[in-house]
Amino acid sequence: MNIYIKNILVLCVITFAFVGCEKDLEQTVMSASVPPDISLSPASVILTSATAADTVEAISWSASDYGYSAAVNYTVEIAKTGSGFAGSQTVNTGSKRQLKYVGAVLNDLAIGQGIAPGTTGTLDIRVKSALSDSLTIYSPVTTLTVKTYAVEFPALLVKGGNSWVTPATRTNGFLLTSPNFDTKFEGYLNLPNADGYGGDALKLVSTSSGLEYGWGGTATTMSVGGGNLWFTPAPNFMKVNADINALTVDFTPVKFYVTGDHNSWNTSATPMSYDPVSKRLIATNVPFTAGKAFVFTANGGYDLSYKVNGDNKLIYAGPPAWAGANIPVPGTGVYTVILDLSAGNGSYTYSVQ
Repeated sequence: MNIYIKNILVLCVITFAFVGCEKDLEQTVMSASVPPDISLSPASVILTSATAADTVEAISWSASDYGYSAAVNYTVEIAKTGSGFAGSQTVNTGSKRQLKYVGAVLNDLAIGQGIAPGTTGTLDIRVKSALSDSLTIYSPVTTLTVKTYAVEFPALLVKGGNSWVTPATRTNGFLLTSPNFDTKFEGYLNLPNADGYGGDALKLVSTSSGLEYGWGGTATTMSVGGGNLWFTPAPNFMKVNADINALTVDFTPVKFYVTGDHNSWNTSATPMSYDPVSKRLIATNVPFTAGKAFVFTANGGYDLSYKVNGDNKLIYAGPPAWAGANIPVPGTGVYTVILDLSAGNGSYTYSVQ
């Protein structure tokens, strides 16, 4: 019996020693780890349509070192500076330690991360080195300065059905756009009730693939090659959102108002009217006072509203971010206020005349 007890005790000692050694080994490996170090070529790039097909940027990095030989997997993460890598663009390169970008792809990436077309901004870049899901290290963050160039956003063009005739080519007022170059499209359409049945038939045609999206079995679903979608009620000015990955579509009748100091911030006192010729929303005879401000609101509230960012560009101001600042008026006088939503999401503008 004593022999058995001794054997068990020896086994326990060996087991605990092995666990302790394994823990010490892990701590040794982690403390000795050396992260990758990134180099950019170049560190600043001006993108143009002329270099759209050229390699304009090479991201390289040194090998990470875990203190022993092991297969390492690398992932490059790119995001707008200051975002904390939320919503970052990620590219897994496997064991390779370089990632190259052609101009058009880097331009789309930068715009999608929030650097507006034709402007200069910075992107944060880091490399994640991984031996496993639980054993990873990150390189220090490196910053790339990028000047983007203007491009047409991917779009879904409206193809009228039945009696509704729409342009065959890309035309403002008849499109939804994707400013983030993803699968989600948004725009505003004016439905004329061409058939006289309280709605309008249409399909959405991708400018990227040529695919036509139609009826998906319900009013809020789509399918490739399906019959006409049916948007109702009409006539109406509508906000339309479509997702070609989820194959969903949503359309909401909207009525816009100019809300500000001039009407004590009443969300329904100064309506805007749709002009079918210019495809813009217009409010005339609006009395402004110098030093005051206004915003664009819809349907009697702020859930669908537009303000401006730091560059005085029109941006969505509703939930969940509740972003933007009130729009300053140009001075004391009676003005015409114009809201132009015809070019699709990412290209909404306003003017005060």
